[in-house]
Amino acid sequence: MKKNLLPKTASQRAIAGLTSLALVAGGLTVMPYAGAQDETAEPVVATAEPNNDAAAEEAAPTAAAAAPAAAAEDEALPEGAAAVALANAPQGGATLPTGPAKGFVSGTAAGSEVDFQAFELKEGDKVTSVGTEHVNWLRKDQSVNAIANADGQVTIKGVQIPADAKTGDHIYFTYLAKAENYKEYEVMLDATVTSSTETINVDQYTGAKRTLLTTLTQSAFDPASKYIFATRVSFEDGTYTIYKLDAKTLDVVAKNDIEERYAADGIAVDNKGQVWVTNSETGTVSVFKQSDLTHIKTFSQQELPGVKSIVIDNQTDLGYVGGPGGVITVLDINQNKPIGTIALDGFDEVTSLALDQRTNQLIATSGESADPQVAKVDLANGKKVDRYEVKGAREVSGAAYDPVSKNIFVATNESVITVINSETEKVVTTIDTGSGTSDVRYNPKDQRVYAVNTGAGTLSVIDPATNKAVAKLEVGSSPVHVSVASDGTVSVVNNASKDIGAVGQPVDEIYTFKYNAPTPPPQPKPSTSESTTQKPTEKPKPTEDPKPKPPNGSSDLSSKLGKYRTILIAIFSVLGLTGIIAGAVAAMAHANMIPKEWLPPQFR
Repeated sequence: MKKNLLPKTASQRAIAGLTSLALVAGGLTVMPYAGAQDETAEPVVATAEPNNDAAAEEAAPTAAAAAPAAAAEDEALPEGAAAVALANAPQGGATLPTGPAKGFVSGTAAGSEVDFQAFELKEGDKVTSVGTEHVNWLRKDQSVNAIANADGQVTIKGVQIPADAKTGDHIYFTYLAKAENYKEYEVMLDATVTSSTETINVDQYTGAKRTLLTTLTQSAFDPASKYIFATRVSFEDGTYTIYKLDAKTLDVVAKNDIEERYAADGIAVDNKGQVWVTNSETGTVSVFKQSDLTHIKTFSQQELPGVKSIVIDNQTDLGYVGGPGGVITVLDINQNKPIGTIALDGFDEVTSLALDQRTNQLIATSGESADPQVAKVDLANGKKVDRYEVKGAREVSGAAYDPVSKNIFVATNESVITVINSETEKVVTTIDTGSGTSDVRYNPKDQRVYAVNTGAGTLSVIDPATNKAVAKLEVGSSPVHVSVASDGTVSVVNNASKDIGAVGQPVDEIYTFKYNAPTPPPQPKPSTSESTTQKPTEKPKPTEDPKPKPPNGSSDLSSKLGKYRTILIAIFSVLGLTGIIAGAVAAMAHANMIPKEWLPPQFR
């Protein structure tokens, strides 16, 4: 039997440690001490070199043996127990079969508390998890009683979504089917985790809020930014309203409850004292005076079929109206008649329009479509049309153009803004904003992008220079539209439908915000290399005592030696200590105080 030469006592291990230190310092390679071991413990995997393939192969059978052991434990568990354990990690490991049941959850912002409903289950089926991949959001007390009633339904209240849940992750639930011996199924909901609704940097903005009768649709500012014009559609009694509000106080200055045929849906304002409104239901465009909102003219349905949105180019006195059929109708606002059209191939309809007045770029979206698209029409270059497909989206509800970066910010009615570069025609990035991004506008005054999140009830503010969300503002339930004034004020209307109206009718809200840009610190005036002003006379410095100078070259040599003096002392000290330790250990070996086998052959 081979003799075990590994040190076993504490004193022996201490001496061996000193020996290893001395030999390593002397440039020799010594394997680390692995502790006292029996003959059967060889070879020791822990002492193998990193590239020792043989040692790795020897260790592999041990690791492989762990898997059957784990499987045996699962087989020993009571029936159904393993399936319940898997519920702690939906979609983890092997893919579960998709179940026939369905589920619903709304308001899925990270950090929020939601109510979950499952239906089309069988009585006695048990919901075991609700969450994302590898994460179960249910507490133990919530899952214990999550058993389907006679109607095949389960309701779990107060499900907490983690604050660090990843935006965009799909939400699933798993359940055990009682009639199938508690077989586990998985169901993917039509919902994903959305950005947190927590407000950010609210103190950067000032603004106002007021209520108006439901249902508000859009708003627009006059060229001087003194007034806001808002539209309202009442589907209950078939009436429409145009409001004229003071832009600072939001007091109602004028109001017109107009007939259905005059419409009041989409809205735009020109610089000739007129307000233009559309109605997608009747397919008409009407013109009103800005002063008192009296009616001037209405374009018939035959002239503008199915209109949805409108923008006015005050530089050319042209209006652009979007509607079905992928056609933009061009109006001459001086002649009050259509003068042409712009065809957008691949568009089933034009649901929204946005105009960048400085660069004459008109942005159009295709709405809900099998092939959602954004189009950029260059009005200054013969109405040249560039189209961009938004892959993966089901809808393109709004878009805005940043003339600096040449990027188009696209709202897809999901939880992100998709950024497309108009020159490379590629997606630059996606920006987490909030549930249901429905409208977006670029503000040339503060050079920020404003996105309405209908599901989250927030207004996200994006810095297009970094493509990061820099603020998030609360704008009530179901915001639907955002507009921008020439002075940088932003207006948002929602469909909150709150039951607090003064006349017993539900009301919506309109908000205004204005960015309080921080005052930049005063910049120092650039200094010139040649100054015409005389510099102040400096006080003479005291004369130092003359010191003898070293011979030429000695100063540099002394300086260099000084830098390495400490290093040299350390090196010689280590070498000296190494020699002393090595000599002492060798002497101990020759005196039979320690086995000579502990030393390398050259030291024996």
